[in-house]
Parts: sequence; C-alpha cells; structure tokens
Amino acid sequence: MDLALLKGIRPLIIEDEKDILDSFFTLFDTIFDEFYTARNGEEGLYRFYQNAPDVIITDLQMPFMGGFRMMERIRMENAEIPIIITSAHSEEEHLTRAKALRVDDYLRKPFDIDELFEKIYTCCIVKNGSGKINFDHFTL
Repeated sequence: MDLALLKGIRPLIIEDEKDILDSFFTLFDTIFDEFYTARNGEEGLYRFYQNAPDVIITDLQMPFMGGFRMMERIRMENAEIPIIITSAHSEEEHLTRAKALRVDDYLRKPFDIDELFEKIYTCCIVKNGSGKINFDHFTL
C-alpha cells in the first residue's frame, strides 16, 4: 500500500504503555501530517473533543478510564467515527462489547504495523458504510 494515501488522515492513538505509544509516535510522525496521542481513556476523550480526529486507535485496559467506557462516551457524540481496537485481549466478552459499540476493527497485540495502516486506509478511505467489525481472526 502507498502510505502517502494516509497523509491527510488525522488519527488519535490511545495507549497507556509508554514504549508502544513512543513507537506509534515515531512511525506516525513520518506518515501523517497530523495525529494525536493520549495515555488513557480520559485523556483520549479530551483529545477527541479537542481535535475531532478522523479515526480512533485505542487500547482497552488503561488507567483512569478504560477503552470501552471511552468508546461508549464517544459513540454518544459520534456514531460514525471509525474505531480500531488494539489489544492483547480477545476474550469473547471483549469481542461482544466491541461489536455492540460498532467498532470497525480489532487487532490483537502484537500486530504488524502494516496491517494497522491497511485498516486505517480501509476505515477512512474505502469503507463501504457497513459498520461491521472484522472478526475474521476471532470466533464468538
């Protein structure tokens, strides 16, 4: 995929692990003109309201406000913004909650960064409006 296609997309990355967030920052800084970061759901919600990103990439287990609570609040304001979960957890309960929140995709950590870029491209540029989560790698 031509990463230049992602240049104008403004992602918000919410991740509480500093090393992972630093890696995102380094990679995203070379691809996106503008992107936002947050270290927990509370800060992520603030950045969502402050910056109006094009896509949200979030972890689930975070201090202060977890990913699911943050997504619930975001969905009250914006039912259409693409959301991609990146998590080490793929329990049935998490997948069911993600589906109920109309999450666009769910990547299990560790994942290939190119796969994340493909998902961002699909969510923001070629999304067909189905709003269906990609559960190809998981079973309920």
